[in-house]
Amino acid sequence: MFRKVPLAVIGGGDSAMEEALFLTRYGIKVYIIHRRDEFRGSKIMQKRALDNPKIEVLYSHSTLEAYGNEKGRLAGLKVQDLKSNDIKDLQINGLFFAIGHEPASKSLKGQLKSDADGYILTTPGSTKTRIDGVYAAGDVQDKKFRQAITAAGTGESSASHEDYVAAVSALPAESAVAATA
Repeated sequence: MFRKVPLAVIGGGDSAMEEALFLTRYGIKVYIIHRRDEFRGSKIMQKRALDNPKIEVLYSHSTLEAYGNEKGRLAGLKVQDLKSNDIKDLQINGLFFAIGHEPASKSLKGQLKSDADGYILTTPGSTKTRIDGVYAAGDVQDKKFRQAITAAGTGESSASHEDYVAAVSALPAESAVAATA
């Protein structure tokens, strides 16, 4: 699902850098969308992300809207430049959240289910939201741990989930049951 398609990561800390770097293995381009002028993550993680030719950074940008296509899958994201107020339409097929301890999920209110504190609700035991192609990883959906390592792990889970489903779906029925048991 995420192979050879444009993807986006929202955040500016080490979790966002690590997530974006990981996703470059799959996507043709990875946008990092950050609301500030500079990253908050460590210098080494910033350098790794900025040196990667598949990553494009949108500093001082905020998300306005995620939208889908006729099949109900994620098709794009509208973002606003906080300095010029210009609005860009990013054609993306995967959206990943790697944001801090206070979930910055307000821009998606009403589009994704969340709890009273703003944490995005996912299918138990996964990072899937109710919208195909939209996954919530790390701090935006993990109230308990809120750690970079959790974001990296759930981010990897999000990216590999569709590959696993496709692989199991391709197996004969009796093998697929054994693989999921």
